[in-house]
Amino acid sequence: MSIGDRAALARLEADTSLDGEARCRLQAHQHAVGGVASLIARRLGLGRPLSAAIGRAAAYHDVGKLRMPSEILCKPGRLTAEEYAVIRHHTLFGHDILARQSGRLAPLAARIALHHHEAMDGSGYPNGLKGRDIPVEARIVGVADVYDALREDRPYRAGMSHDQAMAVLLDGDDRTWPAKFCPKVLRAAEECHDEIARSWRLCNA
Repeated sequence: MSIGDRAALARLEADTSLDGEARCRLQAHQHAVGGVASLIARRLGLGRPLSAAIGRAAAYHDVGKLRMPSEILCKPGRLTAEEYAVIRHHTLFGHDILARQSGRLAPLAARIALHHHEAMDGSGYPNGLKGRDIPVEARIVGVADVYDALREDRPYRAGMSHDQAMAVLLDGDDRTWPAKFCPKVLRAAEECHDEIARSWRLCNA
């Protein structure tokens, strides 16, 4: 399967035991993250072709969750430590799925899937990479992923406004620390925050 278009992503998403609601939520999340990631990449000066490629590849960043048990992925409350340990494997599963695909975007998408939960301070997963050892595309998607997660409604909390989500990224809260993110990526996100807000609204209209 050639990675790089919505048809390919739809075929991957169809091969799962997730119920329709869970699949729809995952689809919305992946496409929203792709849009935000592309904007941040452009602001970083990566150029239109590479920025667009990062945006398209980012739409596959959570494809490993297709192998997650529905009862964990769709749990209405917060995950236990044991459940969170299971969820962390989605990065490895995503890399495994995407590394087997064809197309010029496949290697980029596989790197993003594997590394988008790494943290600049080394506290991330799966490999505990630090700083510049984390591919720039994964640093970008890491910020876009958290932004969208903060804005999403969850069973145990309402989604944040755009301004609230940006404040958490830039200043932190009890669960999110700016030290986990690349400072240049955060600065780029801040500089294009109006565009990010518009992109997110379009993806969630």
